[in-house]
Amino acid sequence: MDQLELLKKDWKKQESKLPKLSKEEIAQLIHKKSSSIVKWIFIISVLEFVVPYFILLFTGYDNLSMKNYEKIGLSDFMTVFYAVTTIIILYFIYRFYKNYKSISANSNSKVLMQNIIKTRRTVRHYIWFNLIALFVVSLVVIYKMFHTQSFIDSLPENTSMVLIWAVSIFVLLFIMLLLWLFYKLIYGVLLNKLRNNYKELVHNGMN
Repeated sequence: MDQLELLKKDWKKQESKLPKLSKEEIAQLIHKKSSSIVKWIFIISVLEFVVPYFILLFTGYDNLSMKNYEKIGLSDFMTVFYAVTTIIILYFIYRFYKNYKSISANSNSKVLMQNIIKTRRTVRHYIWFNLIALFVVSLVVIYKMFHTQSFIDSLPENTSMVLIWAVSIFVLLFIMLLLWLFYKLIYGVLLNKLRNNYKELVHNGMN
């Protein structure tokens, strides 16, 4: 008998000694893992909201930004923008919290699968909202800045506005790409784990 066959037999012997988990036990493990993942999604979203706020608060950068917005006539627009986006982001954080509480409180496999789907959908919507909001407000700021006389006067003579626009859009898209990669790294890993948990539930016939 060759060495490969001996290894297969040895593996089967070891496999037979391993404890066999029932569907209920597997479901409990998946439930525990999913609850932990959703809790981390909630924690990260809170940190993502709170940390920049305190950085702006203690550095005074926010006040400086508002003064610059006043110069290009965007102070009212930015005030409304900040208020609306804050409310929407707080709503998403609330949804993450509700998803976590729902998963933690209910061990039913079917409900767990539904909550996994809802959580993944909420995270995707949250990411797309942040990306689109940043892209839109950045375009508005760039447009207003480039149409402000004081900015135009500060440019060297014979400066090509087309070139400035092209460079600005390129930088903006690059920043958007970095932000998307950040979300992909942070939330993507957690979403992939949730997807694997969902597949495991389906694989074990718990749907």
